[in-house]
Amino acid sequence: MDLDWDGVRARYRPGTPLRPLAGGSVLQIISVDDDRVCVMQRLWQDCVTRRQLGTALRLLQEWTDPVDAIGFAEVLRRHYAGGPDVVTDCSRIPNLSAIILKDLGYLDG
Repeated sequence: MDLDWDGVRARYRPGTPLRPLAGGSVLQIISVDDDRVCVMQRLWQDCVTRRQLGTALRLLQEWTDPVDAIGFAEVLRRHYAGGPDVVTDCSRIPNLSAIILKDLGYLDG
């Protein structure tokens, strides 16, 4: 199943709040376009692309063990540390992907 990007764009408008994976610091959507969702927290802002969210959803659908959002962020972190999409710098992609997939109902807390 592919990520319904039109549904993502309809759900996330600037100012939409998101719950973090842990803790009480609320995140907020700052923009959504044809290619990415950008999120802001009090101390930082970053974006996750449509392709990255698609990769996360594909990995989630292939995953056979029970996993919650925090556990899935670790699955993604391992994927980006040694898989075909290696990211060598510090990245928020795993956490932001898990936060968004959780908010969309694909993952449990």
